[in-house]
Amino acid sequence: MTDPILAGAMVFNGHTAAVYALANGTNARTFISGGGDGKVVAWDPNEPEKGTLIATIGEAIFSIHMDTARQMLLVGSGSGKLHVIDLRAKAETQAVELHRKGIFSMLAHSPGRLVCAGGDGILSAWRWTTGSKGTEKLELERQIPLCEEKLRGLANSPTSDRFSVACGDGTVREFEPTLLNETMCIDAHVNGATSVSYHPNKPVLISGGKDGFLRFWHTEEGGRSIHAFAAHKGSVYAASVDPSGRVLASVGRDALLKYWDANSLDPLFQTERNKSAHTHSINACLWKGSQLFTASDDRMVKGWSLRS
Repeated sequence: MTDPILAGAMVFNGHTAAVYALANGTNARTFISGGGDGKVVAWDPNEPEKGTLIATIGEAIFSIHMDTARQMLLVGSGSGKLHVIDLRAKAETQAVELHRKGIFSMLAHSPGRLVCAGGDGILSAWRWTTGSKGTEKLELERQIPLCEEKLRGLANSPTSDRFSVACGDGTVREFEPTLLNETMCIDAHVNGATSVSYHPNKPVLISGGKDGFLRFWHTEEGGRSIHAFAAHKGSVYAASVDPSGRVLASVGRDALLKYWDANSLDPLFQTERNKSAHTHSINACLWKGSQLFTASDDRMVKGWSLRS
């Protein structure tokens, strides 16, 4: 299929197992990836062949988060352990065993605070604290049991006045960031919600589920359903609109990257399931400006650029 909106894919080849997580790097240009090989690798899109190993843990990595101000890397493992790594000191400062199952997503929802989505159905809330010697550490603030199934995706609203979580019981729940009170609960997807994001300049919450659907909810009207359509064959693992508000990208278990017009929701483009794109499940995507990066079970990270 002719590609009307994408430039050629970049290949970031550095993992030896499935890649599950992507996050922003230590500066505005770079990004990081984490995978089943227990490695966190930093990438510069201008030099895709030069990945830099910045951390290794002894088990699969399901989620990562970079606190650029503190130069702290947070790593969520497949067993549910939360690792805190000081990049300046090049040392792990904490390894917290709280969740009984994997940590699938992490989100800084307000200054100095963050939440983790656990495979045990618990949302854990954390706060940065400073010790007597000036060292910073994460302190557990609260545990919020939401369901018996996995919590998968987390997302901040554009105005940071709320955040949402995709739950394995099929609900999408919204919270206010100060007291962590639940402000909205939507019965969104049969068999489980797997991803959630916000439109950058419209009051719209976007969810994806195991049912393969993308669903759209009006955040200023109590989560009223706006639209829904079948997007993928199998779970939608990530879906988000680019910062300009022009294109919605979605990825899933069917190994496809799809682009949709973010206003009309008309389909624009999809990759083929082959070596020029991805051959196995696509687990995560990350926008950096007009560039999109995708991570897959095929051990590859790939980059895609929107044409101007």
